[in-house]
Amino acid sequence: MGLTMLRLVLLPVFLWVMLLDAGHDPHRPGRYRWWAFGIFAVMALTDKLDGYLARRLDQTSKIGAILDPIADKLLIASSVVLLSFGWVAGEAYRIPMPVVAAVYGKDLMVALGTMALLALVGKVPVAPRPLGKAGTFFQLLLVILTLVAPDLDRLAPGSARWVLSGLWWGVGAICVASTVDYVLVGFRQLMAARGAAARREQGTVV
Repeated sequence: MGLTMLRLVLLPVFLWVMLLDAGHDPHRPGRYRWWAFGIFAVMALTDKLDGYLARRLDQTSKIGAILDPIADKLLIASSVVLLSFGWVAGEAYRIPMPVVAAVYGKDLMVALGTMALLALVGKVPVAPRPLGKAGTFFQLLLVILTLVAPDLDRLAPGSARWVLSGLWWGVGAICVASTVDYVLVGFRQLMAARGAAARREQGTVV
């Protein structure tokens, strides 16, 4: 819980530091880019440490289970949006809008599906899905590599663009696949709830 709150507190600091290099020539070393990278790394590590400690010490809470994914989504969503602008990431490295749309579209579909299930069923079992975990990992990786892309290109010209292009396709594909997966899971939960309700009605009639 405490580490989750730390991530939420560090989020505006990370965004502010990242914007300090906005408009800077991406082909020259930025003064603050690596500070932003360091803060982002701390936030990612505290996320992993928080999950490990919760499992190790068997200390979980309902509010922690809610705030933890919210912190992740806020970090990724705000970072992806900012890095989609050329004046922040550099025109050659900015995240394309279709990738941004895929990231947001997946989260929007999950949120709408969850609300629909709550309205129709009354409860929604929440469990991480493998594709969802993979999506979060590659989105975090995309943010990190976008931050350091100019430095990678100075070490090996053209390498950053090549790696980022692969990540753009990968993140987009995983988001689409994850959306389909969550829709199927939600549909199965809805059918199971309706089946259970029908059986209860039949038992009441008998």
